[in-house]
Formats: sequence, C-alpha cells, structure tokens
Amino acid sequence: MNIKNQISSSLGYFFITIVCSVFIYQAIDFAPHDFSNYYFGAKFLSEGHFTSEIYFPHIFNQEIAALGYKNIFVSYAPNTPFLALFFYSFSFLSLTSAKVVFNILSLGLFLYSLRNLVNTYQIKSIFLFLIPLIFFTPLRNNFLFGQVYLLLFFLLSEGFLAYKKESFLKMSLFWGLAILLKVFPILLFGMLLFKKKFKAIAYLGSACIILLSFSILISGFDIWNFYFKTVLPKSGNGEIAGEFVQNYQSMFMFLKYAFPTNIATFSTLLFLFKLIVLVLSYFVTKHEKSELKLFSFWILISLLLSPYGSTYTNLLLIFPLLFFARKSNFNFKNITIVMLFFLISSVPVSYFLKFNIPFSFPRLWLFLALFFILIKESFQHIHWKKGLLFIIPLTAFYFFLIVPKEGTINLNSLSKSNILTYDYTVKDGVLVYTYWTGKGKNIKTTGILIKSIDTISVSLIDNQIIFKNKQVTFSKDHKLKPAIINGNQLLYLSDAKKGIGFYSLVTKALDK
Repeated sequence: MNIKNQISSSLGYFFITIVCSVFIYQAIDFAPHDFSNYYFGAKFLSEGHFTSEIYFPHIFNQEIAALGYKNIFVSYAPNTPFLALFFYSFSFLSLTSAKVVFNILSLGLFLYSLRNLVNTYQIKSIFLFLIPLIFFTPLRNNFLFGQVYLLLFFLLSEGFLAYKKESFLKMSLFWGLAILLKVFPILLFGMLLFKKKFKAIAYLGSACIILLSFSILISGFDIWNFYFKTVLPKSGNGEIAGEFVQNYQSMFMFLKYAFPTNIATFSTLLFLFKLIVLVLSYFVTKHEKSELKLFSFWILISLLLSPYGSTYTNLLLIFPLLFFARKSNFNFKNITIVMLFFLISSVPVSYFLKFNIPFSFPRLWLFLALFFILIKESFQHIHWKKGLLFIIPLTAFYFFLIVPKEGTINLNSLSKSNILTYDYTVKDGVLVYTYWTGKGKNIKTTGILIKSIDTISVSLIDNQIIFKNKQVTFSKDHKLKPAIINGNQLLYLSDAKKGIGFYSLVTKALDK
C-alpha cells in the first residue's frame, strides 16, 4: 500500500471513529434500552439469583425496580443465558458506565476487524467513508441501544479470516462465541456442511459444546433447559413480545399478516420459502469459489430466515458490501447496488406501516432483491431439476408429519391495549388488572361486573387448568391465576401467541 492509500485509509478509519464517537456520546443520556437486558442479567447472575424467572418480564422488571432503577421496561428473551455470563464483568460497574465502556470496546473491536478485512481483500478506501453513511442508522442504534452487533461483526469477521486460513481452532472460538451469544450464526454449520469441511465442523461443534458446558457450570442446567425447551421455540416462532410485529420486516411476519387466521397456508408457504432458500444455498455453496461472497451469502441467509429483524442487525450487511466493493468500479450498476444497501439500512419502515401489505414490508423486499443479486452469478450452476428432487419429497414429508397439530387457541383478551398484564383482582365487584410499563406498576378497571369468583374448584397442574377434576386447557402457553367467574367463564392470565410472560387477561367459555 503506497503512502497516498495509507493516508486515505487512515482518514477513512478516523471518519468512522468520529461518527461513532458522537453516537457513543449521545448514548450516555439515552435510555439504557437493550443493554439493560445484558447488564441486569449479568448482575443477577453475579448475585446468585439468575434463574428461569428472568425470562418472565414482570418478574425481571420488578427485580430491576427493586434495585432503585426507574423508567426501564425490558425483556430478557430471546437472549441466551450465555449473554449474562459474557457480561459478568460489566455488572460491577454502574449501568451508565458499563454501557459506555462496552460501546467503546465494541468500536475498537469493530475497527480492528474491519481493518483486517479491508487489508485482506484490498478494499478501496472510499468505501471506508461510505460505511458510516450507508449504515448510519444501524451504527447509531447499536450504540444508543447498547446492542452487541458490533461485537458480533468482530467475532464473525475474525472467525471468517481464520476459516480462510484453515485455522479451525481460532475459527471455532470466534464463531462458537457468536453462536452462544445470538444463536442465528449456527447456520454457518450449513455452509461448512455443504462445503464438506468436516474438520471445521468438528472444531466448531466442540467449541460450542465446551462453551455451553462452561455456561451450564456457572449458570446451572435448569435455566438452559428452560431456554431450549421454552424460550428458543417461542423466539423461533417470532413471539418476542406481541404476536404481530410489522417492524420485524421478515418473511415470517409478512406471511403471518397475510394469513392471520389460516394457519395451514401460513405454515406451508413459510416452509416452502425456507426450503427454496436452503436448496438454492446448497447449489451456490457447492459451486461458489469466492470465500467472501459465500460467507456474505450465508450471513444474508441467516438474516433472511430469522423471524424477527431490526435496524442494528443490518450492520452485518457490511460483509456483502465489501464483497461488491472488492470487485467493483463506480458505474451505474454498482452505484445502484450501493443504494440498495443504503435503503435496506435506512428505509423509514414506520412510514410504510400505514399501508396494506405487501407495501408495508419494504425492507423485506429490498433484502430479497439483494439475495437474488448475490446468487445471480450462480444461476448457471443451479440444477433446477435436482432442486425439485429436494423440494417435492421434503414438502410431502412436511404435509404428513410437520404440520402443527395444535389448533387455534380461542381466547377473549380483556387487556389487549396493554402488552404486559401480570395480575388481576376484584375491587368493589368489578374486575381490575395490573400491568407493567416503563413507568412501573399500573392498574386498570375492565368494567366487567363480577357476581361470583371461584378459585377453589379450579387449579393449575403442569401448566394446564383443571376444573372439577377435568382438564379444560391443552395449549403450551404459560398460565397464571385460573378462576371461574359468574359461574360459567374461565378467567386466567395467558401468554398465548406472545413472548414468554407477556400475559394477557383472558376469558374462555366453559363447555356446558
């Protein structure tokens, strides 16, 4: 690299540092936001009461409030128990100090890994100046919310460069940490499998097992068991807080909005979408020679298949941007591609939510456009007839064995306007319920007259409601405080079709 290029690159890194430093400064007076999950999870772990109850938001928020913190409303799900262990050392600082230190550390690691990628692939320095502009919103939100995606970029990038050198031990450490932190990088196993990198698979699998075992040793088996059995399935079903969240801008959520009552159609189309993406990924992986393109492709697949997305996850699109940057000159086609990255990162989704679908999912369609641009050069290698040999039998298998057996849960919610209801009582003959917001505990009257309430003949056993020795519920949602009101209505708290512990106060007619 000549002196001119060195100066240009140094100015590019300096520009990124200045922009990100402004965001770090703004984050000081910004709400703790997502960082609260990591910080308080670690704090409760350090104090010895890190249990599965942390995944129930009313308990988590009440424990935070008991420490004297105000105006905080968080939910630990869908984070892994490993995150609390990873942030353990930060819990000995104050909340504000911990967030500042973590943001500074994240920026340093991000710049380090970005420099390694740029030097390895000899990326033109102009793209360093473009990164803070194209990814302005993802970068800003990462720092303001105290998110981990700058750290994740570092882990994925360093793991990739180690993989490129066939340093599988180093690769497994970085990618293993990424998987234990955010789960979705587990799809990198698919890339290794399709490339027949069995030695790399063995290293990465061993690293994940060792890290998981260490976390279980510190955090305990019970919370990890709860995570795998309850938290992961719900988050995989897009149930983080509410049932319908357009901001996620995923194919999962698009189909959910498109077919809100037709479970069979929703499930079938979602299955076919995932199957087609994975079949395409198989042929692309088998024939693609560019390691950077292939890695970028699998990062994009990970984001595309996720049921939920956010602005800060788009930071990982720097990988495919660098792939295009390494081989591109500034012509109309490539400027269009750069604009596509900018739109994905910056499109004002909230503006489009007022439109009907499909127009209310702009980021999803931009993501799909980028996906097809990446695989366009591989179309000649895709054997469509062989692809059908994968798709047809697997689809048949799905129809016979995988279609969910649990039907629609018909419940009448009495607290739709409040996302986190967690208690109820009868006051002066009227049903009232308690809910939580960033301002703490709130009480609301339903206006429903209660002539009688029976809590004796009804019980909750193994998360199912029993009335007069007869089981009356059969769903997997978490339930609290069952009662019979006015002689013929079952009343209880349920987190059906919502995130763990995001209860609603519901009623259900009893069979006569």
